Amino acid sequence: MKQASFSAQTLTLSVLTAVFAWCVLQTGSAVPARSFLLQGLPMALGLMFIIALLERAEQGANLFSGNKLRSRVACGLLAFWFGWEAVETFRQAQEICWENFSSMAVLGLLPLLLWAGWKLEPGVLARSAPILCWAAVLAGLFCLLGLRGQLRWENLLPSTTSQTPTLPLYAEYFALPLFCPAKQARRAVWLPVKAFLLAGGFALGMELVFGAGSPLPGVELLRAGNRLDAVVLLVWLTVALFRICVLVQVVRQLAGWACHGTQSVEENA
Repeated sequence: MKQASFSAQTLTLSVLTAVFAWCVLQTGSAVPARSFLLQGLPMALGLMFIIALLERAEQGANLFSGNKLRSRVACGLLAFWFGWEAVETFRQAQEICWENFSSMAVLGLLPLLLWAGWKLEPGVLARSAPILCWAAVLAGLFCLLGLRGQLRWENLLPSTTSQTPTLPLYAEYFALPLFCPAKQARRAVWLPVKAFLLAGGFALGMELVFGAGSPLPGVELLRAGNRLDAVVLLVWLTVALFRICVLVQVVRQLAGWACHGTQSVEENA
């Protein structure tokens, strides 16, 4: 099987970008942060276990070879899922760009994003991931420093709400061998836990600052005491554009394998 030549870091950056958008665009929360953390952790661990088993099965069955009917069907279904995620990421990026900067810049960049995702090699995108990861880490530190002195621990008093939290699912969870070599893929099974920690930390911050059951959108947490919230959003937009390119590249490869198989794609390259 020809690997996509991405990396575990690219995979992690892609998923956490989507999780951050899910947190920022979410309005209010019916589940208290305490319930989300206590009930969401077993869910994340269970999902990690399922993904680990699936990754081993995919490696053993050579699922992304494109040389058998079941492989082509799987590649076709995943291509559709990744394509939907690319469209959703574009929608989120345009929504955040318009609501916070009154700009349609993301729409104007769409042709360039499609071209870059279609033409650039996966290795080129993978080499950009470490730089974007450091930018995202610095942006997160800015957020934490801006919230100093505004956290109210009394907001975490026990709540009577008993709704079960939900964790989003992403196509990357089910295509680990496609993104990185076997050794890195086995470490990448921790992705659901990383996504849970980001979503849980965001929910905890919202409740500590605004209280339980706040109807405010998640983006207000970035604005609370952080004058650099625009910089944080710009960093996320940059990473979101990167994710769109990665997803387009993955769709191109999966669609080619689904239609022609790995051998034909490699001969035509």
